[in-house]
Amino acid sequence: MGDLVWEAGCRLGAWWDSLPERVRSVVCAVALIGLIAVAGAIEGTAPSGMYY
Repeated sequence: MGDLVWEAGCRLGAWWDSLPERVRSVVCAVALIGLIAVAGAIEGTAPSGMYY
C-alpha cells in the first residue's frame, strides 16, 4: 500500500513539474483563494473566542 501511494506521489510530482510555471502559479492562487474562502466560512459559523 505504501509503495502504491509513493508511486502515485511520484507520478503527481512529475506531472506537476511538466506544467508551465504560469499554470502552476494560477493553480496555486486558486487553491489559496479557495482555502481562504473555506476558512472564512468556518470562522463565520464557528465560535472562535476572538472578538474584534
